Amino acid sequence: MKIVYFLIILCITVSNPLALFGQTESKEVWEPQVAGRFYPGNEIALKDQINTLLKNVPKQTLKGKPVALISPHAGYQYSGQVAAYGYNAIRDYDFNRVIILAFKHFMAKRFRGASILTVKNFKTPLGLIPVDLDACNQLLHYPASSSQNPAQKSIKLFGTFEDAYQEEHSLETQLPFLQATLGTFKVVPVMVGILIDDDFDKVAHAIRPLMDDKTIVVVSSDFTHYGEGYGYIPFKKDIEKNIRKLDYGAFDKILSKDFDGIRNYRKETGINACGIMPIQLLLKLLPNNVSSEILNYDTSGHQSNNFSYSVSYASIIFTKPDKTKSGFLLPEKETLSTDQLLLTSEEKALLLSLARNTLETYTKTGNPPRLDQVNNQLTLKLKKKYGVFVTLKKHGELRGCIGHILPKAPLFQGVIENTINSSSYDWRFNPVDTKEVSDITIEISVLSTPKRIPGSDNFMVGKEGILIRKGSHSAVFLPQVAVEQGWDRAETLCHLCQKAGLSRDAWKEDDMEFYVFTADVFHEGVKS
Repeated sequence: MKIVYFLIILCITVSNPLALFGQTESKEVWEPQVAGRFYPGNEIALKDQINTLLKNVPKQTLKGKPVALISPHAGYQYSGQVAAYGYNAIRDYDFNRVIILAFKHFMAKRFRGASILTVKNFKTPLGLIPVDLDACNQLLHYPASSSQNPAQKSIKLFGTFEDAYQEEHSLETQLPFLQATLGTFKVVPVMVGILIDDDFDKVAHAIRPLMDDKTIVVVSSDFTHYGEGYGYIPFKKDIEKNIRKLDYGAFDKILSKDFDGIRNYRKETGINACGIMPIQLLLKLLPNNVSSEILNYDTSGHQSNNFSYSVSYASIIFTKPDKTKSGFLLPEKETLSTDQLLLTSEEKALLLSLARNTLETYTKTGNPPRLDQVNNQLTLKLKKKYGVFVTLKKHGELRGCIGHILPKAPLFQGVIENTINSSSYDWRFNPVDTKEVSDITIEISVLSTPKRIPGSDNFMVGKEGILIRKGSHSAVFLPQVAVEQGWDRAETLCHLCQKAGLSRDAWKEDDMEFYVFTADVFHEGVKS
């Protein structure tokens, strides 16, 4: 495993406020710096590795159109699978420009501001990537800002500092994934240096005009680096649990776009996420209406079963409402049927058996089960598309629950996908271990098509599931949730608003949208 020493320290004093940018001649091609080390240097081997990683990602439904992505940058053998989740999520949106916010791990000379390398192309084993020179020149000609200290000269926050790109992997490791998923695009390569005071706002103000609907921002960062080699041992017991807690504390600040919160959290914990400056800059760039979610998380310690050294990896996506891609785009018509879907006892038994087989097979092998033995048992109804959720419970307590509201896949396939997602990709829980499988009970909820209702008074608690939507915020409860928790209508709606990231009483506001649906809910017998 590579050992990374950090360029970021908790307190940075910049004695010279001027950006330390060197002047370099423009080059035709920037050659790869880490090919053959962080990823295969051979085109065929690199394609094979990335395609394999992408194929391992289950189908995803985003809440809207991607705006930005935080992606890891370690060697592909460590962080590649986590990165694949993010890149798989952005591949179908026709982006033609990528702004990459990266940084230099090792530098003898720090610089303040951001470096823009004005070469014409970046090169990887997969070919050339053209640089958006117009966008780069727009940033480079951004006017110098006046200093808060009258005795100091104005500060130019964009320049070209070639050393920031030499022998550096944080930007380069993103490029092959982008080539594999986006195809043709231009890149704006930004290496973020030291930003202090109001530098974040000024740099963000310069970059923001470039963020159109055809552009996505990719931020390169790993998270906690634990171990003596990294100079960071904040705890010596329950290491895996505490690393996860430390990382998710940072994720909470990032997901809520809390710029001051992530800065304070870093000071309080000393968390050494290496891309902290680009992350903070991203939080200044994001529009107000974005939603965010963690697509995947892992650690090298978990992979190697050795936590003497461990680096954390996460793919975090930021999306905005989009009528054509939103996972919660719902019909506006109020005439849609919400009649209860009636499956036969045989069909229910087959789906539960399929879910059980999927859970056992995937936790053991990492692959879904073969369907040879059940293909001839699939009825027309099981091949029809329905919304479906799979809920896992361990000794009666929730252990995972993921599904999709709208019909997007044949019912039997949706059960397989959501069993995998609930057992391995519900961010609230660690993946299910093979030793737990026998203690888990599976519940399946097959949904009718949601129907919009005029107000909360039309929601029948316990009989209907409910989805609320307000701007970019949305959340859903299945019909059985209110019954299991003993909530009445008001309590259900308050908890649903909290789940959506809204105030408890937001359901009383005029611009709240309500959708209801029914569900055919069935489960395995309780295990002893």
